[in-house]
Amino acid sequence: MTPAPRYDDLPRPPDDPTGLPLSWGVWGAGDQVGTLNRITDATVVAAREEIRDGRRFNLNLPLDEPFGAALPGAHRRRQAPHPVMVKEEHPGRVTRDDRLDGFWLQASTQWDGLSHFADPTHGFYNHAPLSSIVHGAESRNGIDKALAHGIAGRCVLADLKRHFARTGRAWTAMGGQRATAEDLAACLAAQGVALRPGDILLVRTGWLEAFRAAPDAAARHLLLQGEGGARDYSGLDGKEPMWRFLWDAGIAAVAADNPTVEAWPIFPWKPALHLAIARLGLCLGEFFDLEALAADSAVTERFTAFFTAAPLNLRGGIGSPGNAMAIR
Repeated sequence: MTPAPRYDDLPRPPDDPTGLPLSWGVWGAGDQVGTLNRITDATVVAAREEIRDGRRFNLNLPLDEPFGAALPGAHRRRQAPHPVMVKEEHPGRVTRDDRLDGFWLQASTQWDGLSHFADPTHGFYNHAPLSSIVHGAESRNGIDKALAHGIAGRCVLADLKRHFARTGRAWTAMGGQRATAEDLAACLAAQGVALRPGDILLVRTGWLEAFRAAPDAAARHLLLQGEGGARDYSGLDGKEPMWRFLWDAGIAAVAADNPTVEAWPIFPWKPALHLAIARLGLCLGEFFDLEALAADSAVTERFTAFFTAAPLNLRGGIGSPGNAMAIR
């Protein structure tokens, strides 16, 4: 695969209200997986060296968290699914079946597909027209394309919560605090790990820890809604220096333990990692459970692992449960 150009060499369309670059065409006119192209046979083979003891870490929340643990209306439309069990009993045969009613694919640990967020001027990633964002075989940029490519390789944990505690920086799950590209680089350096092309970056902000520590559903609701519905989550700074850092590091995907990866809210026509879904083909994951992995890293001082995830094979799916695991 031809190396991707450096961030500062990406084209910037004239008269674009954002002034930001587009990566469209970097991996071909028909590409539908964006930065996941950085996961190659070679990067996956190299990542097998991360498996030393065979210890496995589930990175997925239960499907009814977080929304099922908060008050109703924690999201304007998403909610926890309702499981229904079907019982069938006959002489010599007893079975159970089940289904999920009201199953929102981005209501727990999740991947955002490249059809989730469009650029208001240019549309969906890599010239995908609005008419192609559908369910079915004719879809473009669906989560099934990410599954077909494969999400696997080396993951790198950036434990911002512990890093800021060590360095004496005040940091809370809410309040819209921003971890800059410099902060992220400093965290990784302090952990003694360097990023490689094809890495999946896992960012622990401490949001999930705060959510689990909340005393009741009302307090958990506040961590989803914010004061007065502000939804002011702390997270990565989505401004252009972060775009440059992630792109030039060769990151394949970024997943965090908070609702939005980046600090929220975001604003129209301004840089945001969600806008980078459309403009860079950036793969984002949200609500990842990084607590056990981070606790192990704090003891072993190992901040890498083998990572694998299998999104749902829903043709044209806008998103999917994470279905992710880290192995050491």
